[in-house]
Amino acid sequence: MLDKDQFLELIKDVSFFKEFSVQEREYLAGANFKAIRYHGGESIIREGDVDSSLYLLLRGTVGIYKNSGPAQPGADSSGKAFIATLKAGSVFGEISLISKKPRTTNVVADEGEAIVLKIEGDFLYSLSPVFVTKFQQRLIEILVKRLDDMNNQLVEMARANRQRER
Repeated sequence: MLDKDQFLELIKDVSFFKEFSVQEREYLAGANFKAIRYHGGESIIREGDVDSSLYLLLRGTVGIYKNSGPAQPGADSSGKAFIATLKAGSVFGEISLISKKPRTTNVVADEGEAIVLKIEGDFLYSLSPVFVTKFQQRLIEILVKRLDDMNNQLVEMARANRQRER
């Protein structure tokens, strides 16, 4: 576990907290959130697991993988297809937090060390309404950006397919 000063140092430059005041950051540092260190190759989330925690990557990078079976396009020898790399400041686990459904992907710490803030869903919603609203607003912004990015990727894929058909 990190002490309050270490925690505040880790979150000071994380974009997720840009709209949080100093007092709110200190409140967060005093809350019962878990800052967890993972070493390269360690699983943080496993596809199919059931829990509603939200994760915020404070330091390092993580890989997002989807179970697809070894014979599927893009899959490695373990049957996992790479989706993306997330950097410090990224949020993951929001789908299960919001939908209450099992995890849809695997999240694995990349080389080196990854430090993540694990926020239990029930605990998050027990915080002050102002704090919960700020979390929700940031999640909405992140999800809208992800949807926009996916739409742009689909457009590029459609263009590439049209080019091949000609």
